[in-house]
Amino acid sequence: MIAAIAPYYGFGNSMPIFISSGKRSDYKKYAPLLFANLNSMALDYILRQKVQGQNLNLFILEQLPLIPPERFEDEIGGRKIADFIRDEVLHLTWTAEDMRPFALDLGCDGEPFAWDAEDRRHRMARLDALFFHLYGIGRDDAAYILDQFPIVRADDEKEFGRYRTKDMILAYLNAIAAGDLATRVNV
Repeated sequence: MIAAIAPYYGFGNSMPIFISSGKRSDYKKYAPLLFANLNSMALDYILRQKVQGQNLNLFILEQLPLIPPERFEDEIGGRKIADFIRDEVLHLTWTAEDMRPFALDLGCDGEPFAWDAEDRRHRMARLDALFFHLYGIGRDDAAYILDQFPIVRADDEKEFGRYRTKDMILAYLNAIAAGDLATRVNV
């Protein structure tokens, strides 16, 4: 699954959209959490078990086990999970002027963050590790799931000579299990 923040336009059957029916403050609070959940490798793996082709219809999305919003109110290492996710999503999305409205919704009125591929790898790995943790998926099962992404593996092996994404996610999963959301792992 590739989830994206998109402007308010019409979309067809092959591109289901989520539109908040609540207050704007609810959107600001929950959109980044849903966005991160939908883009996690843990959910992508679950989705692969349900999709028979390349078309993702709304009836399939309605069956997905999303993390309940109240779970994001928990803390890891003294930091609320929701705040951590919002900060990571902000850094990953606010890299160009066209995302300014979303950044403003998240409370950031500064300039876009400079694109830094290595920093992005770490932020995405931390988020993936966090969602494995939130889904209750342990290290061994996470390792198995990550092995089911052959294109990611091939790209990593081509660029780094090893499956670095897997190594990073598993290292961050260890840090999260130890109650640490702040450490940047070296792999």
